[in-house]
Amino acid sequence: MMSQYRLIEDIEDLDRYRPGGYHPLQVGDELGNARYRVIDKLGYGGYSTIWLARDLQMARYVAVKVVTADASGTQEASLISSLGNAPSRPGKRVIPPLIDTFWVDGPNGKHMCIVTPPAQMSLFDAKEASTFGLFRPKVAQSIIAQLIHGVAFLHSERIVHGDLHLGNILVQFPKVIDRLSTSELYEKFGKPEPEAIVRLDGKPLTNGVPGQVFIPGWFGVRSEDIDFGEESIILSDFGESFNPHKLPKLSSKTLPLLQPPEARFSDEPLSFASDIWTLACTIWEIAGYRPLFETFFPTADRVTAEQVEVLGILPPEWWEKWSKRLDWFNEEGELDLKPGISARRAFGQRFEYSIQEPRGEAGLETMTVKERRAFEVMLRSMLIYRPNERATAQQVLQSEWMIGWGQPALEQSRSAYTL
Repeated sequence: MMSQYRLIEDIEDLDRYRPGGYHPLQVGDELGNARYRVIDKLGYGGYSTIWLARDLQMARYVAVKVVTADASGTQEASLISSLGNAPSRPGKRVIPPLIDTFWVDGPNGKHMCIVTPPAQMSLFDAKEASTFGLFRPKVAQSIIAQLIHGVAFLHSERIVHGDLHLGNILVQFPKVIDRLSTSELYEKFGKPEPEAIVRLDGKPLTNGVPGQVFIPGWFGVRSEDIDFGEESIILSDFGESFNPHKLPKLSSKTLPLLQPPEARFSDEPLSFASDIWTLACTIWEIAGYRPLFETFFPTADRVTAEQVEVLGILPPEWWEKWSKRLDWFNEEGELDLKPGISARRAFGQRFEYSIQEPRGEAGLETMTVKERRAFEVMLRSMLIYRPNERATAQQVLQSEWMIGWGQPALEQSRSAYTL
């Protein structure tokens, strides 16, 4: 459906400024009994806008997530709170501490607000801003290790994240940010960028629509400029998270190319193994330039075709269920090289042009034969089709790659950060 507003790029869906949708918020507004003053916009999603605010009570910067009214009944805040109360383990550092929650009433309804420490940028944004779309090898190793610890912590608390991808993995701000006044922050990163909202029919805006919206500010750095020791990450967006023992889910809401095959072919509810598949795809993207599975139009059939091209034929009952299999493959699961279909790009070939070659071209260290072998064994154990045969988070923690490369990089990074 066509929008009723003039197009503004890189902002939330303006048509969601209606009852049940976004809360109209402006830079300078105060929230939470005037404790938090809105300084700039950090980002947005389908069900929230996220703002950088000054905590006037504690003289620090925070992130305030203002959830749409129709999604404010989700358990995200209580989930983050319960995780914060869990026993301390290495992966707990990746879960953002819950600073505060409160409600705000507005013309579009009642909105839950969740306050956490702010983040500089997502891994996706860092790569997008980059010339090469790569992290330095040691930085990548440390980020991957932190992420594995984080997922292992969630799973130990019986929580499936449900939406792991680079956009939901954030790099923390250095602590020195809190020392900056608002004017110093603007001087360093630039002032907020407002854009007037204009209806295409020329009519005045309704009560629930703000007069202007803000393009998210850029507080980050390019992926290759993240210094070793400053790559501490936090996981965000627990809106799709669930306890599979209490709330079974049959469908995956994460990005189509990251969805595990059982979300399409199995009648069983999703389990912790669904996170492991998505985690493997995300690890690949952190280590290299291109994603493991890629297609311009990620329909369910194209995604399945990518999975089979990389990993081989599906389990028999899934293979039979896939009605479009012969559009790409013969009955043995071999790529049917019809006009327009090039030679098969298997796991090893993709490793070369997604990770090794881009690193070499960027003047970065490529993976040694030994690391590559351990990395591939780890990822393949996470990308087994049948969920009950896939590696668990605990097994990934104990993998050769994690012990030999990931964990040492993480420990070295934390030592460097504390020096």
